[in-house]
Amino acid sequence: MNAHLSLCTTVILTARRSGLAAGADQVVDVLVRIQAPDAPAGHVAERPPQALALVIDRSGSMAGRPLAEARRCAEYVIGQLRPTDAVSLVQFDNRVQRLWPAVPLSDAAPLRAALASVHAGGNTDLHGGWREGADTLADVQGHGLKRVILLSDGQANEGLTDADAIAAQCADWAARGITTSTYGLGNDFNEGLMVAMARAGGGNAYYGDSAEDLMEPFQQELELLGNLCLRELHLAADVPDGVVVEMVNDLPKAERGWRLPDLAWGTEAWAVLRLKVAAGALPAHGGLLSLLRVNVESVSLEGEPVQLERAGLALPVMGAAAHAALADDELVSRRLAELSAAAVLTRMRAAVAQGDWDGVDRLLAQAERQFAGNEWLAAVLRAMHSMADERSRERLMKESLYASGKLGSRLAEKDELAVYSPAMEWSEKPAYLRRKPSQGKGSA
Repeated sequence: MNAHLSLCTTVILTARRSGLAAGADQVVDVLVRIQAPDAPAGHVAERPPQALALVIDRSGSMAGRPLAEARRCAEYVIGQLRPTDAVSLVQFDNRVQRLWPAVPLSDAAPLRAALASVHAGGNTDLHGGWREGADTLADVQGHGLKRVILLSDGQANEGLTDADAIAAQCADWAARGITTSTYGLGNDFNEGLMVAMARAGGGNAYYGDSAEDLMEPFQQELELLGNLCLRELHLAADVPDGVVVEMVNDLPKAERGWRLPDLAWGTEAWAVLRLKVAAGALPAHGGLLSLLRVNVESVSLEGEPVQLERAGLALPVMGAAAHAALADDELVSRRLAELSAAAVLTRMRAAVAQGDWDGVDRLLAQAERQFAGNEWLAAVLRAMHSMADERSRERLMKESLYASGKLGSRLAEKDELAVYSPAMEWSEKPAYLRRKPSQGKGSA
């Protein structure tokens, strides 16, 4: 299977324009696409056992419907797993309690009984709860995926509370094979911390406006975990003298290059590299410049290294008029538009944090004009505009952060259509491939 993956997973490089202008400094944007093969028959049955730690905030603010919905989501997770998968259960407020160890789910009844015992309590030792969840997975045998699933609606106000220190621990555990996904609920959780934990921890970050919105992101996570084919994708780029490369996406830096999202069957992970090419690096008019070579390393579900075939890009050098006549590649332009929109949302979040609502309105107006031809981005901006009109500070802070993250680090369909239809997104696609207008809502 691993040899099949290394041979059938394709790395595609596409420049925004298919040529270089002779005698000029210039910027070349290159879309890198790592495409997984379609799923083989029986891939779910063949996947190695997974180990999940369900870590649930039971602080006082979770009382009532939020905690009931959290338990319902945990029930959903339990119901989707196989008897050979391991699940642990941890609850936390100012105290941390391991309610169930990470053991195979041969009989789910005792675990469900432990889940039913989770009731609201006091303050929020978020780090302690997460760490206990990671500890439950440390002794699980095998190399299948191991993930902490953390749900909280509040601030870390007990134990370790420094966001950078917590995120660093998430990164350390990810290096040991135990990753972290986070689920924030409502308006009062610390979105900066929750996103940082998932980003450093090699997992995913989700949030719900309301308790009822939690189910869709849980479905998204479970569908994704059930369809993964490669984990821990790392992209490295080599360029010749006179060329400087930078990553346009907001992706985590790795020891060499950048970390991409885990790859599911039939999808593509992607990134845009921006190459700054000095005129002195160009060959003569009519020549060909080997501009870029990329290397992609990953890990199979069984924990074995998978090296993908290296890919390169060479472009011809042409006169200024011929270069100016080149058309921009449509897909590269669309992905660049998503990254530009993500940058706008990041600036808008900063303006909201400063209480600069006039600045927010200006950014939204400019973005609506800039992205008017892109139906998905237009839908995202309409959702933002509604929150801005209501001056919903906390909600807009959260939505702008999660939406910008989605735009800059999402899996895509291999042949994703330019047209955006909410009905099509929700009726024909896996949850992890949906282009949602609002990340905090459970439906389009």
